[in-house]
Amino acid sequence: MKLSKSVLFLSVLILTGISHFACAQAQEKRIRGAVGKCEISRHITQEEAEMKALQNAKTEALRKAGVPEKLWTVTGLISQDDGSEFSQVLSRMTTLQVDGFINIRNVEYSEELSDGKRYAVATIDADVKRGGEIDPTFVLDVDQPQTIYKEGDRLTFKAKIYGHDAYMHLFWFDGNGGSVIFPNSYETKKLFHKETSYTFPTNENMEYIMEKLDKSKKFETINLIAVATKRDIPFIDNAITFESVLKWIYSIPADERAAWREAIVIQ
Repeated sequence: MKLSKSVLFLSVLILTGISHFACAQAQEKRIRGAVGKCEISRHITQEEAEMKALQNAKTEALRKAGVPEKLWTVTGLISQDDGSEFSQVLSRMTTLQVDGFINIRNVEYSEELSDGKRYAVATIDADVKRGGEIDPTFVLDVDQPQTIYKEGDRLTFKAKIYGHDAYMHLFWFDGNGGSVIFPNSYETKKLFHKETSYTFPTNENMEYIMEKLDKSKKFETINLIAVATKRDIPFIDNAITFESVLKWIYSIPADERAAWREAIVIQ
C-alpha cells in the first residue's frame, strides 16, 4: 500500500489502537517447565502427538497460573502469510469473555518411554495473563465496501463507534510485516465521537493507494485491522507483528477495547 500526500510511502494497514497498559484485569504470571504428553501410536503420528502434547502443556501452564481452563494463545509461530490463527484469536479476544491468555516463550519437544508405550513430550515456559469481560455496548463497526482491489485503487472505508467515544489506530499486515496507517504524519490522533460516521482517510488531501509488494504475483492478500479504545493508549512497540499486536490488544482491559479485522486482496 502507498499512502500519498504529495509523496508519502508507507506499507500499512488498518488497525485501531490499544497499547501496553498494566491493569488488574490482566495479571501476568511467568510459568516455567509446564509439561504435556501424548502417546505416539499407529493412529497418531509423531507430529500430531507433539501438537497434542503442546496443547496439554498449555493447559498445564494455565492450571499452574490459577486460571480456568478456557485458554487462547499466541505462540510466536503465527505466519505473516496466513492470518487464520491470528484472526481466530483476535475474534475470540474481542467478542467474547477471555479467561486466560498465554504467550509461549520457549518450547522443547522430547520422547518418553513408559510401560512399553512411546510418548511425545512438550515442555514450555510461558507468560499467562488473566482475562476479563467485554463491554457488549462498545462496538466498532467498519463499512468496508470491497475486499478485492486492483493496483492503483484507492482504499477508503467508513467507521462508526457505538457505546463510547474512542481513539483509533489503523494497521496493515502484508508479507513483509506490519505498519501503522493511522495516526500518521498527516492524520493526527483524535477522539472519535460515538454514533458518528467517519470516512478514512480522515484527511481529504490523503489517499491510501493499493500496491503489491511483489509485482510478479497475480495477487497479494493483506490483513486489515481496526481497533478502538475508550482511552488514548498508544501502540509503542517498534516491531509490528501479529504477536506484538495481540499482546498490545490484550494488555488493555477487555471492556475498554473493540476490534475489527478483514482480509483483502490486491490483484
